[in-house]
Amino acid sequence: MDVYSAASGRPAAPSDVWETGPVAAIFMTHFADLSSWELAQRLVKVIPTLQAGGVQVFAVGLGSPEQGRRFAQLLEFPAEVLFADPEGACHRALGFSRGFAPEARVSPYLKLLPMLAGIGSPGTLLEVIRGYVGDRGAKPVFEGVSPFNVLGTGYQRPFELATLRLRNMVGILPEWGSLAPERVDLLTQQGGALVLSGAPERRPLFRHADRGILDTVDVDALVCAALAAEPQALPGA
Repeated sequence: MDVYSAASGRPAAPSDVWETGPVAAIFMTHFADLSSWELAQRLVKVIPTLQAGGVQVFAVGLGSPEQGRRFAQLLEFPAEVLFADPEGACHRALGFSRGFAPEARVSPYLKLLPMLAGIGSPGTLLEVIRGYVGDRGAKPVFEGVSPFNVLGTGYQRPFELATLRLRNMVGILPEWGSLAPERVDLLTQQGGALVLSGAPERRPLFRHADRGILDTVDVDALVCAALAAEPQALPGA
């Protein structure tokens, strides 16, 4: 399977992703997807913490390396940990959901409509609603001083997440032609995340598979699993 570095455009070598320590591997949807943008915005806040803890981080998005590079530029995402999978081979190999009616011979754009209504995409409607009503159990979306502080602090306020999503949509629309995957069947392909222990065992410690649109990995759970992985001693250390 050919996966490319977003930073260099070259095919990824095993040394790019398989060092000695534990690994946090995040498999995004395509680079023009609202889910990928939202997930990337969460990840940029925790990648330094993971790396400081000895965890190797890499993210794989669906599309070309050029699209990955543009995605990284727009979201200020570290291109050195971002890889592009033009064919979706990684996602298929890991058994991530292909979305609604994957075998149906209709346009993937048409398949997106029932998915947005929650058909073949469990939890999507609830996640949309959560963006409007808020979530007392979630962190604030906008940190520091913001208009949402009039509703309180220390939790996700009503309309806060919906505002971020609207802002992301405004950013995506003019970039759709440059970011959407060449293979239209990848429009409905979902992603997931894995945490693996250090070499040589590479035991799976955590796995998340997106059930549908907006159902991305809980980044806090990913961080906890990765930092709890026991580092492996180097030979002779």
